[in-house]
Amino acid sequence: MKVINYQISCDNTNRIPIYYQHFYPDSRLLFFDIETTGFLAQHTTLYLIGVLWYESDNICIRQWFNDDGKSEAELLSAFVTFCKQYTHLVHFNGNGFDLPYIKNKGELLKIDTSSVLKLQQLDIYKIIRSYKEILCMEHMKQVNLEEFLEIERTDCFHGGELISVYQKFIVKQDALSEHNLLLHNRDDLLGMPKLSEILCYPAFFEQLSIKSFSFEKENDTLNLTMHTNPECHLPKRISIFKNGFYLNAMGEKALLQIPITKDTLKYYYGDYKNYYYLPLEDYAIHKSVASYVSSSNRVKATRDTCYIKRRDIFIPCFESEHPEQFAKDRKEKERYQLLSSLQQADIEGIERYVRAVLAKFINSK
Repeated sequence: MKVINYQISCDNTNRIPIYYQHFYPDSRLLFFDIETTGFLAQHTTLYLIGVLWYESDNICIRQWFNDDGKSEAELLSAFVTFCKQYTHLVHFNGNGFDLPYIKNKGELLKIDTSSVLKLQQLDIYKIIRSYKEILCMEHMKQVNLEEFLEIERTDCFHGGELISVYQKFIVKQDALSEHNLLLHNRDDLLGMPKLSEILCYPAFFEQLSIKSFSFEKENDTLNLTMHTNPECHLPKRISIFKNGFYLNAMGEKALLQIPITKDTLKYYYGDYKNYYYLPLEDYAIHKSVASYVSSSNRVKATRDTCYIKRRDIFIPCFESEHPEQFAKDRKEKERYQLLSSLQQADIEGIERYVRAVLAKFINSK
């Protein structure tokens, strides 16, 4: 087995991503990637494991290279031991391939890999895969995401091509093949922190944090301009129109256009048994004041008639716990809230509303 070490000084282009600084400030993160001659541990060779970590103001890389074709056990044991000083493993589709492969290879070689598998796993692919439509991407392999983020690579091989390169290297032991094998893995490792910028999209949609905001009412929309915190910094622009909402966002600035409805809607009381319905007036009143109304002009309210009506300006409501929800009819799914309730909300209220809208962008078909 050959062990290769690299150290690169950090600058503004390769610092640890702010995503990890914010969401995992006290964690020891280890980025890793493996290279094999196939998918099944039983019938293939594990020939390279590479790891990357941040130490002081440096990026550190270590590669364990099975340079003789016989060092799988030594390679895997060294990796398992090294991982013990870390709390999280960061990888791309490691849950789908790398970790199951390591587990199966460890069982074959009688090496306990449980300490590696018990670490907290941050699988970039698993986190980002549900954003395929949002990012307008056809495929979400690592190379596709790197192209989306305009991350440049030095090597020109993909993993499948390197299988034959490794097999020839074991026979010939030439320096160029070794260089290409190590370079591909090293580029994967160096690209992974840069690739982690893609995680700002889930942070934006699921954990939005707003620094400031402003409203502008325009015809039948309410324009909400937001400045977000750095952990929600979007590296590439997204522009989405869905369900009447429009989102345009890049960097730490986002515009959300919210549809406005001017209508007469109904507010339904929950405890209908304590209300009477007035057919002539077409609204319900509480039984505490019903004595002032002739019994011939009132009937016991039902779930469908226990409401009051209000003509106002409304916006869609997605918060199930919102205190004032209006509807055109009780049995309809669409709910509305007063436009003024959002305009007068504090920054926490704005965040709750926007997060609810953004969830619809992800989950709606």
